[in-house]
Amino acid sequence: ARLTLTRAGLDGKASFVQGRSEQISLPELADVVVCDHVGYFGFDYGIVRLLRDARRRFLKPGGTLVPASVELQIAAIESLPCHKLAQGWCAQNIPAEFHWLREYSVNSKHAVNLKPEELLGEPAALGRIDFGEDHPELFTWTAELRMERDGLVHGLGGWFDCELAQGVSMSNSPLAERPIQRPQVFLPIAEAVPVKTGDRVKATVMARAGDELIAWKVEFPSAGKRYSHSTWEGMLLAPQDLLQSNPTRVPQPNRAGLARVVVLGYCDGRRTAREIEQAVLLEHPGLFPSAEEISRFVARVLHRDTQ
Repeated sequence: ARLTLTRAGLDGKASFVQGRSEQISLPELADVVVCDHVGYFGFDYGIVRLLRDARRRFLKPGGTLVPASVELQIAAIESLPCHKLAQGWCAQNIPAEFHWLREYSVNSKHAVNLKPEELLGEPAALGRIDFGEDHPELFTWTAELRMERDGLVHGLGGWFDCELAQGVSMSNSPLAERPIQRPQVFLPIAEAVPVKTGDRVKATVMARAGDELIAWKVEFPSAGKRYSHSTWEGMLLAPQDLLQSNPTRVPQPNRAGLARVVVLGYCDGRRTAREIEQAVLLEHPGLFPSAEEISRFVARVLHRDTQ
């Protein structure tokens, strides 16, 4: 639906198109495209996919994208709160029967508020994403981190420096003088690893532009240790979830899908919402166990799938 502002002297000067950006079209190309989907690791809210589509379909040649780019920063982290967050399922007050859940928490990304003193050394530039360019579906970035003090590595900390326009930027870095109020990402490793001043740690981060999957590897050459983690390993999946991701399966509508087909079948451009609800109740009384749930379901379908 298009909405036009009619107050504050903006009548006819601004209009809105309601909907997901990937599913709408604009009557004309735009001079500027703005996207506020910078995640706490820069790319992890789907901004690469969103701006790629918007740049191709919405932006005039030579138009401006805001933000223009993000640069990812990474550092080795020694932080007891972060370590407890990732290892929480092994805490003393947790029954041993639940300790297996640790495998999921150490394979998850965590939103945290890092302190400068929790960094074991200067951060390294991990990679840069220019939103005005096309990128591969899989990003792979590698950085070498030099330890500037003795300590324990509990994982990797990541954040972004974002260029909004020329000369205008924002950052959620714990080292920034005026950071925005947005957490950083903590990528844990399976166990704390002791390091000494001058040690080198190799960090590799892989991510897909189309979703929020992230994988990371942390290598300690001096200790001969290597850790690999992935948010895929941190997902609690049922066998049915894996079956549904199989592209060769033959889909069949479930109960809710069949019920949705029934409701939409009454949307003929003549019936009102009340008439559709009454028709479904009368002709399909067994759609759900109660008339109240049938009415709620009809209302949800008409709200979501009709205009």
